[in-house]
Amino acid sequence: MQIKNNYDIYWEKQVQGKTEPGSGVFNGEIGTITEVNEKEKQIEIRFDDEKVAWYEFADLEQIEHSYAITIHKSQRKRI
Repeated sequence: MQIKNNYDIYWEKQVQGKTEPGSGVFNGEIGTITEVNEKEKQIEIRFDDEKVAWYEFADLEQIEHSYAITIHKSQRKRI
């Protein structure tokens, strides 16, 4: 789970066979770590809305496990 707004992080999303780029991952978004690249010191996260973002190891304080979130975080507005 992203725990801080990050307006600068780059992501990509596949929409109807095309790659849609964008930026910004926001507090409360939940995803799954899909790859760890120790050589490049990056992890890849696929969020619930299918966007894929790459995090530098130095940015990992922005995410935390979400297996035990509060009721307030679980009720965030979904689009």
